[in-house]
Amino acid sequence: MDVQFSEEELLLHESILGQAEKLGPSSVAGYEDFDDRLLWERLAAGGALGLGLPEALGGAGTVSDASIAASALGQALAPVPYLGCGVLPAHLLAAAGADPAVIDAVISGRRRLAVGVDPATFEPATFEPATGRGAPAMGPGAPAMAWDAAGADGALLRGADGGLVVVGLDGPTPGVDLTRVVRRCQPHRPIDAGDLGGPLTPDALRWWRALALGLVAADMVGVMQGGLQLAVEHASTREQFGVAIGSFQAIQHLLADQLVSVAGARSTAVYAAWALQRRGLDEAELAAHTTKAYCSDVGKRLCEAVVQVHGGMGVTWECRAHVFLKRMLFDRAFLGDERWHLRRIAERRRTEAGRGL
Repeated sequence: MDVQFSEEELLLHESILGQAEKLGPSSVAGYEDFDDRLLWERLAAGGALGLGLPEALGGAGTVSDASIAASALGQALAPVPYLGCGVLPAHLLAAAGADPAVIDAVISGRRRLAVGVDPATFEPATFEPATGRGAPAMGPGAPAMAWDAAGADGALLRGADGGLVVVGLDGPTPGVDLTRVVRRCQPHRPIDAGDLGGPLTPDALRWWRALALGLVAADMVGVMQGGLQLAVEHASTREQFGVAIGSFQAIQHLLADQLVSVAGARSTAVYAAWALQRRGLDEAELAAHTTKAYCSDVGKRLCEAVVQVHGGMGVTWECRAHVFLKRMLFDRAFLGDERWHLRRIAERRRTEAGRGL
């Protein structure tokens, strides 16, 4: 496959990146009370929330386009729940065969629904119906958390029959990432959201999970690109001993290593998105585990290097270097870090070896 973007894909990236930079906060302090409604409306109006969905459901483009959009928003550190309340819940509803009107409400931006994730299994959490002993409860991984859930009025969970239900959410939970919000699900407060379709098949759930991993990895690639750009700009203008620090060999080698990491991360993320629509589920799932593991590993080290290049000012509140690092740490933890995914890959290889594959 060719990992070079076409002219249309480059235009999509530049368009979303430009809007995110124009409408996003101009300083670190701006993240504290940022109103994302205008940027959200622009993304919805441009069809970005429905990328990868069939045209019959109001979607457009491919999963690769959704990956490009996620990368652009990560590069701009956009504080808008594109993945958490847009693409991922829309695809989960589509996988369940939900009423097109419910899906349209999500991809048009009129309604924000998050996905409740079990922090123990990194899957959509299971909602257990009420019993005679009391209120409804979550499954083994309770309480479920809705990640990237700014402005959401509910969270999608799996019901006891394997279908989807919507429950309420608590207020924002303090977290490390200044650009995204985490909220706790309220299993005792189910919400009527219309026809959410039928039970999710195991393969549909596997495909959605691979999609989620691939898109989070794409966000990480964007964060890496934005962080590296910030570090290069600083190294080009910051002077010590009368010369720019970018002329120092140690800085040059450090930044060159990070550029190699960005190239590798981008290649794995591009392939993971491509494989979801052009390869079998097994291969797409392996690609998703691979890109999440690789991006989690090199992304953390790259963002730490960005802080290092900035020196003492890199750990001050006013410098954006720490915002890149915090978003990367959020992405790294969400849906499992590199250790978790490397274990999944190893288990898969052992199973294949046992079958003689």
